[in-house]
Amino acid sequence: MQIYENYNRKKIWTYPFLAAFLFAITLLAQKPEESAGEPYKGIPQLFQYGRLYYSDRAQTRLYTGEYREYHDNGTLKLEMQIRNGQPEGTYIVYFENRKPKDVRSYKEGKLHGLWRSYDLSGQLISEAEYRNGLKHGTWRIWDELGNLRYEMGYRDGKKVGNWRMWNERGELVDEKQY
Repeated sequence: MQIYENYNRKKIWTYPFLAAFLFAITLLAQKPEESAGEPYKGIPQLFQYGRLYYSDRAQTRLYTGEYREYHDNGTLKLEMQIRNGQPEGTYIVYFENRKPKDVRSYKEGKLHGLWRSYDLSGQLISEAEYRNGLKHGTWRIWDELGNLRYEMGYRDGKKVGNWRMWNERGELVDEKQY
């Protein structure tokens, strides 16, 4: 990300919103694919209809247990626990090099707790907090050198507090109050 010397407030605040948008897209992209009742590889008799997982095609038994998915090279791609048909607890997505890409937590099928994203080398690139499926707490985004670039706050899904942005030298370049 490049910050221009003649700072334009509109342009500057476009970056956090863009980052949040990309974060949301990542969330959608990382969910196991919704199927039309097809079983998942590696787990006999696991079917997904909408956001629920079943152990039968007729949708009469909600699945409870562990779920794992693998990359084509055989390394673990995703692991999660499912309780009563919904994700529960820690949910981890891995790169093919076995390093975590995303580590997040669910409670009763909703994002709840800390969500961390890493780059291919294992460096932390973003951290977000959720409560009962809503953005809640501090969100932080780091650049490829590990410098904090954005810090944003949410409460019950709404923007709150000071939103800050730093340049590549670590200098505070903008701040906005919500």
